[in-house]
Amino acid sequence: MKWTDEHKSRVTELGKQGLSSSKIAQKLFDEFGVNLSRRTVSRYLSTGHTSSRYDKLKKNTSKIKDVKRGTEIVINKDGSTTSSTTMQMTEEQAKDPEFVLRAHGFNPDDWDIVSARNNFWQQNSVENGLIDLYQSKITVKPKSDDELTFEDITEILKQEIEPYTVKQVAHSAHNLVIPLPDLHFGVTKKQDVQNHLDRMLDVINKGYKTIVIEQLGDLFHSSQMWSSQTLKGTLLDEVNMVAAWNDAKWLFDVLVTATLKNSTKVYVKQMAGNHSGNMEFA
Repeated sequence: MKWTDEHKSRVTELGKQGLSSSKIAQKLFDEFGVNLSRRTVSRYLSTGHTSSRYDKLKKNTSKIKDVKRGTEIVINKDGSTTSSTTMQMTEEQAKDPEFVLRAHGFNPDDWDIVSARNNFWQQNSVENGLIDLYQSKITVKPKSDDELTFEDITEILKQEIEPYTVKQVAHSAHNLVIPLPDLHFGVTKKQDVQNHLDRMLDVINKGYKTIVIEQLGDLFHSSQMWSSQTLKGTLLDEVNMVAAWNDAKWLFDVLVTATLKNSTKVYVKQMAGNHSGNMEFA
């Protein structure tokens, strides 16, 4: 997207009002219809530039030594940056991408690791005895401006939903409970539940006084969006969690709409499962 002087002026104005980068991005979308990421807005407020390549382009040399940090930084022709330094950290910290990025002076919100190599040795310290040291070398690249961050996703989820009133077409004096245990979306696909849903709709369309939809745990196969694992960290076969969320949303969109049409009251009850209890409330 090409920034105009009007966009820049408005971002500066809203920044002076104390609005967060996320709120400014939303304001510009509402006012101009332009879709800016929180990261892009934050960069402009702090540097006055809109390009993620500015920090690299403004330097005349490709190798910089940060004497204070004991770090050598090499800017590569492909736009990536290689950083080498010696640091003290634990084995677990060496496996944590966010810790390694911060230790090299990179903000995890703005950079992704392309490759990392940490060579370990122990050194005697007068104060602490043997300490673990690492010669750490990483290559990083700037995150894409259109890549969603947790802050971006949070702002999207916080947006108000326009209410929709479903017109009731049937009801009766009877009640209906719809139990939905262990759907494991991710492994389970939309097409796997289509026939079951059709049979449920035949029953729902008869009309009821009250319908209770019970989500009884493990709605999703994984507790994470970017990896496949249970709440306790047990690794699972890889699944597409974006597709899983879309399939689950589709199922509940159909069910809730149908039950509202065919009953006086609808309740959705939820229990947390051991696979995805942290996300099932959604």
